[in-house]
Amino acid sequence: MIDAVSETLVTMLAGLVMLIGLVGIVVPILPGLILIWLAALGYGLLVGWGASGPWLFAFITILGAAGAGAEIWLTGAGARAAGASLWSVAAGLTLAVLGLIFFNLVGAAIGLVAGTLLAEYYRLRDWRKALTSAGGTAAGCGASFGVKLLLGLGMIGAWVAWVMLR
Repeated sequence: MIDAVSETLVTMLAGLVMLIGLVGIVVPILPGLILIWLAALGYGLLVGWGASGPWLFAFITILGAAGAGAEIWLTGAGARAAGASLWSVAAGLTLAVLGLIFFNLVGAAIGLVAGTLLAEYYRLRDWRKALTSAGGTAAGCGASFGVKLLLGLGMIGAWVAWVMLR
């Protein structure tokens, strides 16, 4: 365990990292939900878990995992609802991974939409239908942003409850 001054500093630092994580959800340059989760983990390891900490950290973990799953599922659902084939969604995800590796999260978003667009055009030979599918992919990506933001706020709310209950 640490002294009261160090505990206050760790709590403030964890809160700051969580706010940076929220910014990472809005501006996809930082891994937002992961930063929020890591800040909660660091808080628990450094300050202590307390009676409610393990339960609230488990809840934070579930929310974070749901956010990661929602990103993949909602993006794919948007593409499929707009008529994209499974292969086009896979092409979009492949280019998203390459965009992430070689550029950043913005490159991943561009790769996702571009991959779906190009694969759908190759499949259908129709730019209008390909653009509709790419638009569905972008809409699904936007919906996942909203869900991740709400889940990130929920993660931070659970951490605030944890701090208050300590």
